[in-house]
Amino acid sequence: MLIDAHLHWWRREMRTDPCLQVLAIRMSRRSLPFGNPEELIAEGKVGYWDPGAEKLVKDMEYVGVDAGVNLPTDFGNVEGCSGEDAPLSIEEINREYCDWVKKYPGKFFTFIGVNPRRRNAVDLLEKGVKEWGGLGLKLLPQTGFYPDDRVCYRLYEKCAELGVPVCIHTGAAFLGYSKYAHPVYLEKPAKDFPELDFIMAHAGGGIGHLWEEACTVARFLPNLHLELAQFAPTVIKGGFLGNKGKFKDHTPQFIDILDIMRNTLTGGCLNMLFGSDYPTYPIEVYKEWCDLFKNLPAIAAQ
Repeated sequence: MLIDAHLHWWRREMRTDPCLQVLAIRMSRRSLPFGNPEELIAEGKVGYWDPGAEKLVKDMEYVGVDAGVNLPTDFGNVEGCSGEDAPLSIEEINREYCDWVKKYPGKFFTFIGVNPRRRNAVDLLEKGVKEWGGLGLKLLPQTGFYPDDRVCYRLYEKCAELGVPVCIHTGAAFLGYSKYAHPVYLEKPAKDFPELDFIMAHAGGGIGHLWEEACTVARFLPNLHLELAQFAPTVIKGGFLGNKGKFKDHTPQFIDILDIMRNTLTGGCLNMLFGSDYPTYPIEVYKEWCDLFKNLPAIAAQ
C-alpha cells in the first residue's frame, strides 16, 4: 500500500490569492507574446479545480495510491507578495479538507494548515484536530517565518499536547523566500520537542537541492522524518514537464541517495516517507513515481 504524504488542492476561486497570481504570471510568460495573467485566471486556466475530489480519487486509483494525506497550505499574507487572502477563510479551507475525510472514509486524511503569525493560529489548530478530525499541523515557512522562530513554538506546544505531528516544507519556494525553508531550521524545534514527531516535507527538495543538509540535520534526531515528494521531478524522466520535458532519468542516483539516507538516519527506513506533491506535476510523473516505489527492491537490486 502506498500512502501519499503530500497532496495539495489549488482552488480556482482564489482569484486574488498571491499564490494564484504568481502561477498566472509564470504561465503568461511561457511564450511570446506574453499573455495577460488576469485573463488566464478569469478563464480558469490557472490553478486546480476539483471541489468534490472526484478527479483526485480517479488519479489516485490510476497511479496506484490507496490513501492520501492532504496538507492544506496557508498562503495568507505571504511576505514579499501583494494580494489579498482567498475569498474563503483559512478556517473554511481547512474545514473543506476535513469534510473530504468524511466523504471518502479511509481514502483521505488531513492535516491543518495555518500560518503561525495569525492571532488565532493555536485556536484554529486545536479546533481542526479536536472537532474536525485533523491529524497534524502543516507549516509553510517560505511565507515569511523560520521554523525555529518563537512564533511557531506555541503551535508545537499545542501539537505535543494533542499528540499530533508537524509537517514543515523545506527546499525551494516558488512563492515567498527559500531562505526560510532550509532543513537546518528544523533542528532546534526537533531537539526542543523530542516527544513531538516532525516531518521534513521534501527532505530539502530533491536531487541537486538540500537533501544532504536534511540528512545531516536528521542524523541524530529519531523524531525527525524525511518526506520525499519533491524528489519526483528530479528523478523521473521529463522532470517538471513530464512527457514534454527533456530531463533525463536519475533513478540510479536516487537509489544511492536512499541507501545513504537509510544508513544515516537513526531509524533508517522508518524515518523516511513516500510523498507525491500532487497536483504540481503532470500525471505521468506521478504514475512513474509510484511504480518506482512499488518495484523499489527489484530496481535497487539491478
